[in-house]
Amino acid sequence: MRQIISGLLLLGAVIGSATAAWCGSPDEGWKSVGVRAGVSATSRNEYFHRYEAYATYGLPWSLRADSGWGVALQMDGSLGALHAAGKTGVIGAVGPAFVIDKGGKGLAFKLGADVAGLSMYRFGNVDLNGNLLFVGHVGLLYRFDNGLGIGYRFQHLSNGGLAIGGSGGGNTGVDLHTADLSWNF
Repeated sequence: MRQIISGLLLLGAVIGSATAAWCGSPDEGWKSVGVRAGVSATSRNEYFHRYEAYATYGLPWSLRADSGWGVALQMDGSLGALHAAGKTGVIGAVGPAFVIDKGGKGLAFKLGADVAGLSMYRFGNVDLNGNLLFVGHVGLLYRFDNGLGIGYRFQHLSNGGLAIGGSGGGNTGVDLHTADLSWNF
């Protein structure tokens, strides 16, 4: 939870102190749409799967060197399903991400934090303790010249100790390995 709060405070400081040089960035606008699927990365009493469609929008704040390499701020949104123990819940998420890349194509590193809403939080023996979850993720993407993209992402879903709408019984989390296929604009 402290890492999430620290990350959100850092993000707020970066956005709040944005200079005029950051505005009107060529990184602004729709960046990609795609599908993502993931499986449990750690052993739990249940085996989790996550399937989703997502979209990425580039925000107007970025810093780039003359070579094109730099960091840009993006907003991610997704809607999909979380499945385990024969039960499937709807999950929707939205949040900011930092991407380090060479301005659109090629290899990119992405780090983000989302807020997610989950329609159900009990999957067999695993209780995620709430409908409001936080998703921390880190990943690598490769965007080909023709617009197609592939990626890997490690993500952790957790209630951050808040247990909003849950039983308040703890902070059970789920770690997932995901692969994605995207179309990049």
